[in-house]
Order: sequence, then structure tokens, then C-alpha cells
Amino acid sequence: MIKYFLVILTVTQMSKCNQQQADKSKTELKIYYASAQSWSGGAMGSGRGTNYLFYLSPADSSYSFDSVWVNGYRLHLEKRNDYSSKDTMVLYARAFFPGTRPNAPEGEIEKKGPDEAVKPCCEESTFAIRYFFNNNKIFLTSSSLKILPKLNYP
Repeated sequence: MIKYFLVILTVTQMSKCNQQQADKSKTELKIYYASAQSWSGGAMGSGRGTNYLFYLSPADSSYSFDSVWVNGYRLHLEKRNDYSSKDTMVLYARAFFPGTRPNAPEGEIEKKGPDEAVKPCCEESTFAIRYFFNNNKIFLTSSSLKILPKLNYP
């Protein structure tokens, strides 16, 4: 009788461990690809900036994305549904630096660029994405950021 009880207890504990590992793997996002592309406006005062795209897996609506820290700035993240597919989620961030206009009216407040901020974790990484899953704050980091050729608009 004790042998049967020990077998049942062992099987129950093993299935419990497998279930915890499955839940843990669901919280782990992977970065397929990350890119940065700088651009410069052609008209005076149009500004300059950098667009960032992050391709993640798995695509799941239970994740909530907040910010990305990259190149010394904290940027807001948006999910790009037009780029995303059923197994890849694409996030977009933009650093915009407005240009100066000649002869700006006196007293006009100059627009500023993105907020400068130090990464909250992982100093050796190129960027850090903060997301929330089951009310837990989690950081996703990587050192791989592909720099695309700069765009110069006419």
C-alpha cells in the first residue's frame, strides 16, 4: 500500500513540476530581430530622428509593453499590428528631435526631444524593453541591434 502511495505522490509531483515549467516558459519572450534607422528631414525645421523596430516571439495579447531604453533615451513602445503576424509581434519606438525654425516668435516654447534616461538594468546590453505579465514587471534585453542605412529626405 505504501508503495502505491509513493508512486502516486511521485507522479503528482512530477506533473506539478512540468506544469510550473510550462507557465514559466510562457513568460519568456524572445527577440528575433531589432533594428534602428536614423533619418533626417530635408526641410528646415523638420528635425531628425531614429525609428526602432523590435520583432518578438511569441505573439500574445497577455503582454503589456511600456518602454524601451536605448542609446541613453527612454522611449514609448507601440505594438504595430500592420507588421505583426500570428507568431511574431512587432514593437515600434521613435526618437524624434525637432529642428529649429528661423525667426521663431519670441516667447515660443521650443519643443524638446525624447527623455534622457539611464537603463534600469543590464548596463552591458544595447537596449532594455520593459513589459508586464501577470502584474510582474520584467525586462527583456539584448546586445543585438542592427543599424540600417540612414534616410535623408529631400
